[in-house]
Amino acid sequence: MKLWHVNFDSLKMMAQKKMLKGLPSIIHPNQLCEGCLVSKQFRKSFLKKSTSRASQPLQEIHVDVCGLIKPCLLGKNLYFLIYINDYSRKTWVYFLKEKSNVFSCFKKFKALIEKKNSYSIKSFRMDKG
Repeated sequence: MKLWHVNFDSLKMMAQKKMLKGLPSIIHPNQLCEGCLVSKQFRKSFLKKSTSRASQPLQEIHVDVCGLIKPCLLGKNLYFLIYINDYSRKTWVYFLKEKSNVFSCFKKFKALIEKKNSYSIKSFRMDKG
């Protein structure tokens, strides 16, 4: 039990050389430890650059609602809403007291952002939160 997840070949070699007291002769089993299999799985690395990126401002806006945050944020806000422009990576953060205020906040954000730019918002990407 103190050897943790030593591979079977090493256990067999230790048993043959009598390196450990009380270690029986190991016969390589046909099954493998699930934890060992998971830890040895190959994972692809993350891409350095996104494969799809907006080609103009406000073409795609990423949106996320974060909360219920305890202890409360400044002004007794329990949530915050974040907008990220995919083109420029400019970020806007709005603090909310209730999650039900998201739509009214969106209307204000849309009016503000489209008034400042000659572009209009084309799409949103969110996690349905």
